[in-house]
Amino acid sequence: MTNVSRDALAARVFTLAALTSLAALAGTEYLTGTLLVVLVAICSIAVSLTNRVSVTTVAVVEGAVVATLVVLTTPHQATVTPYLVIPALIGAMDRGLTGLARVTATEFGLLLVLWVGLIQRWDREMASSGFTWLATAVGIGVMGSALRRAATTTDADAPYRSAVGLIRRLEALSGKLSGGLDAVGIAEQVMQEADSLVPSRNTGIFVRTHNGSMSPLRYSVGTQPGAMGWAEPLSARCWEYGAMMLRERRVAIPLTANDEIIAVLVLDTIQDIDAGAALELRSRLARHAVQLQAALLFGQVRDTAMSQERQRIAREVHDGVAQDVASLGYLVDNLAATSADPAQQEQIAQLRQELTRVVTELRHSIFDLRHEIAAGAGLGESLSAYANQVSATSSMTVHVTLDEKGPRLPSDVEYEMLRIAQEAMSNARKHSGAANLWLRCTVRAPHAEIEVGDDGTNAHTPRADSQGLKIMRERSRTIGAELIVEEPVAERPGTRVLIRVGSPTR
Repeated sequence: MTNVSRDALAARVFTLAALTSLAALAGTEYLTGTLLVVLVAICSIAVSLTNRVSVTTVAVVEGAVVATLVVLTTPHQATVTPYLVIPALIGAMDRGLTGLARVTATEFGLLLVLWVGLIQRWDREMASSGFTWLATAVGIGVMGSALRRAATTTDADAPYRSAVGLIRRLEALSGKLSGGLDAVGIAEQVMQEADSLVPSRNTGIFVRTHNGSMSPLRYSVGTQPGAMGWAEPLSARCWEYGAMMLRERRVAIPLTANDEIIAVLVLDTIQDIDAGAALELRSRLARHAVQLQAALLFGQVRDTAMSQERQRIAREVHDGVAQDVASLGYLVDNLAATSADPAQQEQIAQLRQELTRVVTELRHSIFDLRHEIAAGAGLGESLSAYANQVSATSSMTVHVTLDEKGPRLPSDVEYEMLRIAQEAMSNARKHSGAANLWLRCTVRAPHAEIEVGDDGTNAHTPRADSQGLKIMRERSRTIGAELIVEEPVAERPGTRVLIRVGSPTR
């Protein structure tokens, strides 16, 4: 049932209830007309529910029958005439002013024709009543049409209007944010202030992911691999109970803003900490919790927008240029079938091969744009899925070594490392001419290392001004990672790309 059908049903039922009450007070001579109107309304509702006849058509017929009843029940039409308003209102809600005009024209025409044909005399009271309710029908119908336009406009544009308002407010406030909207930077501030109050060996900030697990947003500088393996379950319990967890020198403190847990601060303190000191620390960090909440929400909006834009570009490439290039292949095939010149045949074959290569690269680009880290998948699993796709669409044999233990890396680190490794594997697939590709991924949060190497004979080390290499370096700087690109040497063929983040030596 549509919104118009629901509103029409409500209008009919409400009006029938009012007319029935009026007829009961007016006397038995008015009941016949009222019962006939009730019958007409029930039939109209039944026909509307079948969805076989348009709402406006039902309203036109309903208005015609009610106008006929007005004339036939004269002089006891007082409980029938008000119902002329309902078909006009329904027509206006369904088709706007056009629907209103159809219904009111039908009602007025039938009233006039039947009055002249059947009554054949002037009745001042009847004319006044009929004119009053027809005028009311027009007025209410105009309001119904206006409500229809407003509802249509609101349904289509309201989310965008709200988004514009929120973005403008964010733009106006961005210059007033003392801590900015960098969640990682704010997390580092939290850990620094916590360390100044409660000296600690290792510190971490954990947030909750979409699948309900706890993921580190940031560790303190110098945290060794696996040193805080205990922090994830402790932060999960802290989040679940919404209370501090004290385990001798291991402490988990919830960071709360606007009656909501935003993150959990986990400390491996140098000395035992009592509840009073932990409460004081929690109170001191409340200001940072609000900043962190704003930054995390902004990051979610940004990541969603980026993901949607990548999906949009992938769809446009697939539906646009990829289809156009593929159609060129059919034209080339037709040329090859009609050409008898051997030299021309060879050139056409080269052109067909080049088109096939371009289509393949477009498909790879579409896959790269669509490939994301799933909510429940780690960095290694996502890299493995991409490596399998490279193996399936190239002549290379891909060797994958995964070594992931402990908690996951922060989502922004996983994302950037995935994109850097994708670029390295894509370059090897396109340019190396290699028979083998090696992918090695080691994760010991907060540290991770990815190595991509091949045994290709073609030198494909990016030039210094290469946009691909420039983007890889920008991505690595964003997460504080180390990027090493080694060119082929005599004793070692192929190119080697190494991405290392969170190295203890850094």
